[in-house]
Amino acid sequence: MAFEPGRKRGARARLPWNFSGYRRPGYHDAVTRRAWLGVGSIATAVAIAMLLLRGTTSDAPAVAATGWPSPSFQLHPKAPVFPDGFGMRRVYVDAGHGAEGNTGNLSAFCEDEQDFTLRAAIRLASRLESTGRFEARVSRKDGAASYPERVRAAQEWGADAFVSVHSDVRGNAGVWSPRKGQTCPMADSGVGFAVLYSDEGSPELVEGRGRLARHVAVELASAGFVAYGGSEYGQVYAAAQDRDGVFVDRHAMDKRIFVLRRTSMPAVILETHNALHAVEALRWTEDETLEAMSAAIASALASALAEARGLSAQR
Repeated sequence: MAFEPGRKRGARARLPWNFSGYRRPGYHDAVTRRAWLGVGSIATAVAIAMLLLRGTTSDAPAVAATGWPSPSFQLHPKAPVFPDGFGMRRVYVDAGHGAEGNTGNLSAFCEDEQDFTLRAAIRLASRLESTGRFEARVSRKDGAASYPERVRAAQEWGADAFVSVHSDVRGNAGVWSPRKGQTCPMADSGVGFAVLYSDEGSPELVEGRGRLARHVAVELASAGFVAYGGSEYGQVYAAAQDRDGVFVDRHAMDKRIFVLRRTSMPAVILETHNALHAVEALRWTEDETLEAMSAAIASALASALAEARGLSAQR
């Protein structure tokens, strides 16, 4: 969720598993999954969550029988294509929230957004570097960092792009109990990704931001993710007319998103999913989902940065 000022919450239940204990970034084997979830596979975990939902509330999340985020739906990202002359590019990957006093939202499984985003950002950075065409740095790997510190670090490093990873909260939240003794928020609508950017600044910079946002949305949709329509964004984000899932920041001027408007390189925020939708949130614990997102972003960055330099390649 991109709103940046810290939120104060009351006592909250914790996740029944520890997402930070994996052996190396982005690596999940069957043994580790069982240790986290207490089940044999992520698909089983999704099925258990759906059964729990049916047993604890009459407002179970609506999930299409096929398509995202159905447990049986398989994502299919494309490999990035790099034209001649692309060179090596630098990408600053921001793990959203995690500033002092700012943990972000609370998911349907009582996970703080800052924990999800750090895990996802590390995976994305690893995937980018695996292409051999990107250098990547991740914010706050060594502890909390303010937003000005992140923007300054990206600019001093000479980043070519800034990608901030978040999750969103949508829908009229109720509560449910994913596990005995645990009470977490839950909503039954509003699945999908959203890509946010700012149209403040020079025409060249705004063009670069919009280009990156559109390519991110194209590649995520191509991989099988669903674009959020924006029905609950009201006046705070304006939907782009030329691409589903892309939105421009329209908060009041004193509340506009710092990392979007103060960066000197193209910057976007990716709202990966609705953290309140239990089935979609659980799919985002899957190694395959994080890999598909990371591959899609790699393709989007390859296309957007190449296009900015007048380079092209046939897929």
